[in-house]
Amino acid sequence: MRAATLLPALAIVAACGDDGGGGVDASDVARTLATCTTTIASDAPAFYQRYFRCVTVTKTATGVSIATEDLPPHPSYYWGAASPSYTPFDTSRGAGYAPNPNTLAAQDLTITIPDAPVAAGVTITPDLVDAEAGTNAAEYAGGPIGVALDSVALFSGMAAPGMDIAEERFTFDNHEGHPEMRGAYHYHRPTPGPLEVLVATGAVTTSVPGSAELELYGILCDGTVVLGCVELDGTATSGLDAQGGHLGDLRAADGTTYFTARYHTHVCADARGHGYTPEIHYYAACAR
Repeated sequence: MRAATLLPALAIVAACGDDGGGGVDASDVARTLATCTTTIASDAPAFYQRYFRCVTVTKTATGVSIATEDLPPHPSYYWGAASPSYTPFDTSRGAGYAPNPNTLAAQDLTITIPDAPVAAGVTITPDLVDAEAGTNAAEYAGGPIGVALDSVALFSGMAAPGMDIAEERFTFDNHEGHPEMRGAYHYHRPTPGPLEVLVATGAVTTSVPGSAELELYGILCDGTVVLGCVELDGTATSGLDAQGGHLGDLRAADGTTYFTARYHTHVCADARGHGYTPEIHYYAACAR
C-alpha cells in the first residue's frame, strides 16, 4: 500500500455522488476480519493495537498514521456481483431503500492523527450542527475524516452540497455504508462493521448498534474518538453537546485508560445521542 498524505486522499474521494463506480478485482476469497491484513507498529499507542484491524498503523513524531485500502471486511451489495463478498441489496428495510449506482473500489488512504490534539475553541451549538455542508468554517472537510475499527473510511454526518443525508441513508447497505462516485466506501452513522471487530476480540457479544456492551466506531483526523450509545467502559453518557460529544477519559472496562480528557462523540441512533458522525471540529483542523 503506497503511503499518501491526507490531502491527496481527500482529493481522491471527494463527495458522495452518483456518477458511476470503479470496482474491485474478483477474488476467490471473501474479505473478512480473518482474511484481511493488519500491521500495527509495536510503538503505536495501545488504543490502536487493541482495537484496529485491516489497517497499517505507524508511529510518527507527533501522532500515528493509519493507512487503509478502505475495503470493508464484510458483505455488501457494493462489492459487485463478481466478488465473493457480494450480497444482494436488502430492500425489505422499508420504503425508499435502493442502492446508488456506484461500486466500491480500493483506495489509497492515509490519515494522520495527533497524539495531543489542540482544542479549536469552538462551542458546538445546535445552529452549527445542521447536517448541511458548506455552512460554516468549523465543519470537517468533505470526504474521509477518519477511520473505523474495521478499516472503512468515516465521513461526516453531512451529504455533499445540495444533497440530504436523511435521504442519502436509503442507499446504505446492511452495514450502513455505501460508496461515493469514485468508489470510496464509507460510514456516516452507527454501523455493525466496527462492532464486529469488538465481537471478534471478545470485547462484546453483539454487533447490533445500540445493544453492545460497549460501542467504539473509530477515530477522526483531529483526534476525536467516535463511540456509540455508551462510554468505552459500557457506562451511560451525560453532558453531551449538540453533536453528541463531550470531554472525558477514554477508559475500558478493565481499567485501562487510553486517552485522558479527550473529546469524543456518541453516534447513537436513539435519544441518548446524535445519530450521525460529527460535523464540527472540536480540535484544530486536520492536517492538509
